This record gives sequence, C-alpha cells and structure tokens, in this order.
Amino acid sequence: MWDPFKYAITRNKPVYSEENYLMIGNTRWHWASKIKKDWKYFHTSPNPIEFKNTDYSQLTWASVGPVPENIKLCPSKQIILDNVPLNNLPSKLGIDRALASWSAFKKQSSLKSKEQDLIIIDAGTILSVTKITKKGEFAGGQLIPGFSLQLSSMANRAFNLETAIVKIIPNEIFQYETNNAMIRGSMNAIIGLILKLFEETKLPIWMCGGDAPIILNELKDTNIDLNHCPNLVLEGMIDIDQKIKSI
Repeated sequence: MWDPFKYAITRNKPVYSEENYLMIGNTRWHWASKIKKDWKYFHTSPNPIEFKNTDYSQLTWASVGPVPENIKLCPSKQIILDNVPLNNLPSKLGIDRALASWSAFKKQSSLKSKEQDLIIIDAGTILSVTKITKKGEFAGGQLIPGFSLQLSSMANRAFNLETAIVKIIPNEIFQYETNNAMIRGSMNAIIGLILKLFEETKLPIWMCGGDAPIILNELKDTNIDLNHCPNLVLEGMIDIDQKIKSI
C-alpha cells in the first residue's frame, strides 16, 4: 500500500514526494505532490480506502465537499477564502472557484500584451463561471449543473429516463435515441452558455475541471480565446501556501 504523503504515483511507480496538497471536491479528491522540482497531479474517489491509515496532519488542504470524520486534517493547514488575495470575494464563494480565479488571474497578468478582465470556467460537478477584473476583483459569475449532473438529474426526476452512459458526444443536433438526446442536449446547454459569454464579453476564458476536455473538443472550431489549464485550483492552492510560508 502506498502513502500519498510520502509517494506520488508516476507510471505506476512510487516516487518520493516532498510536499503534498489535497482539494476535497464534491465527487473527487484532487492531489498535488512535489517530486524534486516538478509537480505531479492525480485524482481519486472521495475518502479513498487505501488512504484510511494515513497521517493527514502535515497535509495542506482545502474543501468544497464533505470531510470524512475519520480523516484527521490539521485546521492550521487549511487554505480558506481569506487567504486568497483577490478583492471583493463573497463570503460564501467556493474556495475552489477562488483558487482557480487567483491562478488564472496570475497567468493572465503575466501576459503583458493581454492585461484585461478574464473569465474562469470550472467544468466540474457544478459548472462555475467567474469573472475577475484586470485589477484582481471578483465581478460576479454564473452556476449551472455540470455535464454529468445534468444527465443524472434528468434520470432522477423523470420516471422513464435512465442516466445516460457517455461513450461519445453525438454530433447531430437532433437525436433519435433518448440517451443520445440527453447527452447532446446537456452538452448544448454548456456550449451555448460559453458561446454567449464570449459573444457578449470577448474576454479570454481560462478553463479547468474534469469535463473540460470534452467541452474543448466541442469548441475546437470556434474563435474563442480559451486557455485550458487542468490544474488551476491546485496551482492556486500551492501558490497561496508558498506565500503564507514566506511571511
């Protein structure tokens, strides 16, 4: 059994890890481990059984999902909203949105020729849209059910529908099979939102989240200024933790 706080998995081989971070999400747990000078990122099921005997006390962490009682995390190592150096953040904003926004803001600010407002989309269980101004201020956003949540909610609330198993995203607008109609309709809801956001703002979009790859594939023939950074949340957590340690 490997220890995620001593080892990270690289090509199925254990490698010594110097620093470790955990974001507890709604449906998955997200990890970052530093190996020499490189960061490795991986994802697991919530409260993974193989980690149950692990010492979590030295782990830097944040959470938007439920924290199991048997996981002894250190309160002083939790990254909270007050640690995020963005202005005007609502008190109940999800820490994952705040961290992704900070990370994207830093990346966007480093592009001197593109210093402007930006939009961050986290395509996870909930698809969140966040606008950050070029001055680093929270300027609002939107929330809709994520792709998988749209499919499961239809099945849960409609007697004759079953949760669609996604193998591919069908291309045709009008689908004959019910499952494909659910898949195409759910994806169209997301793509329509993103197209409208860009049409109305023309702002650069930074995207992360588990559903980002399939969404990006749907947008590949558009002219949207879209940057895919799959680990925005964890990168934001690492950066903020390093700032805290340097004080």
